[in-house]
Amino acid sequence: MKVLLVAEKDGTKDSLLTHLTPRGFDLIHYRNPIKAMDNIDEISPNVVFFSAEDFPRHWKPFLKLLRYSFDKETCTFVLLKGEMFPFEEAAKAKHLDVAGIIRENLEDRKEYSRLEELLSRYTTLNETRRENRYVPGTYDDVAFLITHPNNYSIITGSVIDLSTTGAAFEPDNRDVSKDIPTGLVIDRCSLKIEDEFFTFSAKVIRNEDSIVLQFIDLEKNISDSIAEFIEKKSERELRGALR
Repeated sequence: MKVLLVAEKDGTKDSLLTHLTPRGFDLIHYRNPIKAMDNIDEISPNVVFFSAEDFPRHWKPFLKLLRYSFDKETCTFVLLKGEMFPFEEAAKAKHLDVAGIIRENLEDRKEYSRLEELLSRYTTLNETRRENRYVPGTYDDVAFLITHPNNYSIITGSVIDLSTTGAAFEPDNRDVSKDIPTGLVIDRCSLKIEDEFFTFSAKVIRNEDSIVLQFIDLEKNISDSIAEFIEKKSERELRGALR
């Protein structure tokens, strides 16, 4: 899948590369929006990220030109904003069917989750975990831990996202988990969903700031419990609001 980034800052490119490369995306970076416009048909992107902070006057004509060749079902257009983004610009973006507006700082977990939600809504992510991911909210009682494969220490952390095929979590102590190699199968993984506890094996897909795991031969009762938990999100939010 091909991603076009139009942004001046290398930091924006590096941040996107960190998150998208492991998922099979090819990133093409242009620092000049005019040159990107000249080559848009040749690039034929699936997703465009455009920095409204770097080029506040160019994103609207760029999007108009993009839509001459690619409709919104063919190519997703996402605006990247800085600390300040005028309400009027946001209204114009909505009117022009911009898929989403997110902050350029993708190190923020919420912004990263919004990015993945956008991509899963408009595209099919090319990665091992093909199902939509659920990002736990305030009213969710979910916890995850793994046992270090070498020294058998318990590694706890906050669940970033969850699906019936895998999970990602941020370790409470990064130092105790950073030496776990990708590709390794961890036999002792535990998942707590409300009052239920499950144990299974998982393969390490990525180990950076967060650990991304692919579940291995998950038993049907565990998969069904995860699916039911995800489906009942609205019920939990309502119960929490009524407390």
